[in-house]
Amino acid sequence: MEYRELMYIVTEDGMTAGKIMRDKMHLSGREVSRCKQFEEGVMISESERGIKPARLIDKLQKGQVLIVRLYEDTENAGDIVPIDGEIDIVYEDEDLIVLNKPGDMVVHPSYAHYTDSLSNFLAGYYKRTGQNHVIRTVGRLDRETSGLVMFAKNRHAAALLGGQKDNMSKRKEYLALCHGIFENAEETIDAPIRRKPGDRMIREIHPDGKEAVTHYHVERQLEDYALVRLHLDTGRTHQIRVHMSCIGHPLLGDNFYGREESDSKNNLQKDSLRKKADRCGHGLTRAALHAGKLEFIHPITNDVIKLVAELPEDISKLLI
Repeated sequence: MEYRELMYIVTEDGMTAGKIMRDKMHLSGREVSRCKQFEEGVMISESERGIKPARLIDKLQKGQVLIVRLYEDTENAGDIVPIDGEIDIVYEDEDLIVLNKPGDMVVHPSYAHYTDSLSNFLAGYYKRTGQNHVIRTVGRLDRETSGLVMFAKNRHAAALLGGQKDNMSKRKEYLALCHGIFENAEETIDAPIRRKPGDRMIREIHPDGKEAVTHYHVERQLEDYALVRLHLDTGRTHQIRVHMSCIGHPLLGDNFYGREESDSKNNLQKDSLRKKADRCGHGLTRAALHAGKLEFIHPITNDVIKLVAELPEDISKLLI
């Protein structure tokens, strides 16, 4: 059975193995209890006596090494079908993997995307490389948004990364192509967002919504659209798309919150309307949004990790 081995060098006399696991190694009560179920789940290493099993109530001495093995819970892995497909790995180690998701791809399988989600392709990669992990997403991206998506490889890493979610929203940086000519090169949008009544997908600005704060800076102004860099204080569904639309600068290619095209005077046919919309969106078939930078604290090593994913071609070609 696959496991992740953690080691802790004891720095003071008298602490029990269980207390070290909870207070020093930051393992959850559930994870501590699960470790007890395995004969080699909790062990002590001594230079002279070698390695021996330990009980949670055992008091350890300074200089001893506590070894904890976190066994993967594959029984609750779900039914994600492993599919062979290309994935863009930006970072990988024993505890997590970060992928650069293409635009117009869902992260999780759904009724309409049972075998073509990013999770399917990651499960296929795990299978090809002999890794036995549950698919655990940390954070999320909309289907249309490209960029960095993180997956934890074990429950412990997932729990610790989950505690960073609020800060991680602030440490993620997005790039977008937005309609129009901006009067202000930078601004903060503070407008609450809620789900639109009667519509499962659409969000809207409303006083009764949840707090949502977006900071933007115009990186480059083009003739009728701009490259905009964005940071979030909150992580609401469709937050950037809703906020940029509400100030009159919807994302290029955004079919939910973009500019509606109509020409009732000439009674144009639907195909003509689509062509007009394509011109307005500059040929984009998705909202022009990319999660290009991510900074976080590694859950096990406490190192600061900074990752970058370059703009995909459908966006970058509009900046030439």
